[in-house]
Amino acid sequence: MSYLILFAAVFFLSTSVLFVKWTSAPAETAAFYRMLITCLMLLPFVDFKSLITTRLMTRYALLLSGTLLAFHFWLWFLSLDYTTVASSTLFVTSSPIFVLIGNALIFKKNPTRKGLAYALVAVLGGMLVAAGDIQLGREALFGDLLALIAALLIAGYWLVGQHVRTSMNTNTYSFSVYLVATVVLCFMLLVRGTTFTDFETVNWWYFLALAFFPTILGHNLFNYALARVSATVVSITILGEALWGMLFGYVFFGERLGPFQWLGAIVLLGGIYLFLKEDARSTRADV
Repeated sequence: MSYLILFAAVFFLSTSVLFVKWTSAPAETAAFYRMLITCLMLLPFVDFKSLITTRLMTRYALLLSGTLLAFHFWLWFLSLDYTTVASSTLFVTSSPIFVLIGNALIFKKNPTRKGLAYALVAVLGGMLVAAGDIQLGREALFGDLLALIAALLIAGYWLVGQHVRTSMNTNTYSFSVYLVATVVLCFMLLVRGTTFTDFETVNWWYFLALAFFPTILGHNLFNYALARVSATVVSITILGEALWGMLFGYVFFGERLGPFQWLGAIVLLGGIYLFLKEDARSTRADV
């Protein structure tokens, strides 16, 4: 059941690229309203009593997690102004590499050799998906760099979340990190002098869609799954976003699909399937 939830979350998370590309508001403004509206949506479902009584270390972890998420959204949204959907999605979904390294170095959670091999296969598939679309211009490379940094930040978010999430319910944990992200992004808007309201009215609909589809039905489902599977499994599954990014880029933005992308889609999905199968096998063996 957890894996079914993960695959549903991948689809909804992938819709983010559509609304980000369509909005004409600055990247940090779109990220701010995405987080703010999501917090308002979750407000009736938050267990404030348990939130108030959380341990000090948990509160520090929530602050760190929310800050990482805020900068992840800002940099990824910004990357889409410089590079293509496929290229940006490739680099931002390279987070499993950083999660694998983080789990091994910090938490001593080493995957099996087969699991590591399948994870690398999935990463290779993600690289193939965007291989035919990566641009070599300076502007595009800057966008790729922003997306890569965003991947590092979201990996940190998953690593912190996998430990904090087990002691909190989904809505309370999500609300906490989204609230921190909202405050961080608000401060960023003030410091950078970015507008809060000077944009076309239609953008409010995009902000609402960003809050509901990729966040409530995307990130929130991933937060739910974090209490049941490892951060590595979650991040490997998110690689499926590269496939949806490829399809959305073609259908909505006219980005051409080449043979590398089609081959990469097969390798990507195959790697994800084999990794999840191996993770389930190793988990049963440890019980």
